[in-house]
Amino acid sequence: MPDVFRRVSTVVFRLSALLLLAGTCAVASTHAEESMLSKPASDVEKGALTLREVLAQALLNNPELDVYSQEIRAREAEGLQAGLRPNPVLSFEAENVFGSGPFSGTDAAEGTLALHQTFELGNKRDLRRHLAEAETSIAQSNFELAKANLLARATDGFFAVLAAQERLRLAEELTDLTKRVLDTVEERVAAGRAAETEAIRFRIQLREGEIARNKARRHLAAVRSGLATLMGRDRAEFDHAVGEMSSLFPLPDPAQLEKLATGSPRIALHVTESELSRRAVSLEQARLIPDLDVGVGTRHFRESDDTALVFDLSLPLPIFDRNQGAIAAARSRQAKARAEERRALLQVREALSVTWQEMSAAREEAEGLRDDIIPASRRALEAAEYGYRAGKFGVLDVLDAQRTWVEARERHLESLIAFHRAAAELERLLGSSLDPGRSSLTLSATAKE
Repeated sequence: MPDVFRRVSTVVFRLSALLLLAGTCAVASTHAEESMLSKPASDVEKGALTLREVLAQALLNNPELDVYSQEIRAREAEGLQAGLRPNPVLSFEAENVFGSGPFSGTDAAEGTLALHQTFELGNKRDLRRHLAEAETSIAQSNFELAKANLLARATDGFFAVLAAQERLRLAEELTDLTKRVLDTVEERVAAGRAAETEAIRFRIQLREGEIARNKARRHLAAVRSGLATLMGRDRAEFDHAVGEMSSLFPLPDPAQLEKLATGSPRIALHVTESELSRRAVSLEQARLIPDLDVGVGTRHFRESDDTALVFDLSLPLPIFDRNQGAIAAARSRQAKARAEERRALLQVREALSVTWQEMSAAREEAEGLRDDIIPASRRALEAAEYGYRAGKFGVLDVLDAQRTWVEARERHLESLIAFHRAAAELERLLGSSLDPGRSSLTLSATAKE
């Protein structure tokens, strides 16, 4: 920005005497330029695309969220499976058959038909179900994190289209301005009041402007395609984007951001992972308690054709394997999850602070350019053009004033982009919108059925 200030100061100083003469000609209003950067939502015409539509289409059609939705369904199914009891076991046992002597056939056979059932002790089934519920919560947290990332990218893509449209409009306006000045220069050359080199300078300027305009058109096509992809579309079906890019909503309170950091989707994910690790420890501790296996059946004695009931009880003795390794591993993973949660909170708070500073700096720069630099550079350009037609200044003065005016507007556009990009990053970190106009849409989206 110092270069822009220096250029403006130089031009204004050199043209200070002429500004009094050209005051009646400086009627172009910068408010008209500002109105081109934004358009009220109530005036949106057919074929125009608004930010709310972009966010809604991204949530509905982008396949990225389907991946997480399917994972949620899979985790829910695993939770159902984890809550099921062990199946009973049906067994048949034949004794005293196909041996030797009196046991050579099946005349002395004894057959036992039994039913076995394992009874889980230590509340293992409920603990398994609770662990599966925590895994489902992690899948849901991943969905929320992916949703926040997608909305931030869609917001950034929308403002990228707005910026590309403005760059194209600025390039076309600069080309038209150069053509107009070139006509004046050629008239002066034809009248013998200016050298041919002045016309050559503006022809070069015009050609460079045409190249920049074509480049801006290609860039606009590229960002339109990128936005369509984020919306889940094969191609850009809208005519143009409409939004209030120059509307800089108030900065959030840094102290409030500090409080909201704990509700960040990333922090919510780590909190859920910590809970998962805690439940994993409880389950491994419960597995130390052996399960009871109970069997009941009937035995048939072939020789006497009698039957009798058979009962079977078995209980493993936890002498050597007390699941001590699995318990220690689960506890270590629990400590790791807690450490990662604390680290993530510090990182989110740092990112919020840095992004807020970037947003504040961009807002200050945009307001300074809009209120002071752009109007001054515009007046300097008009004075330079008027003075050139009056023979008071040379072509270099016009070129310098023109360059200063264009650079100031481009810098203003870049500061607006930086502001909205920082706002989108804050929204991604917080998982909610900073702009009240679209907060309900951002917060109400859930996993698709």
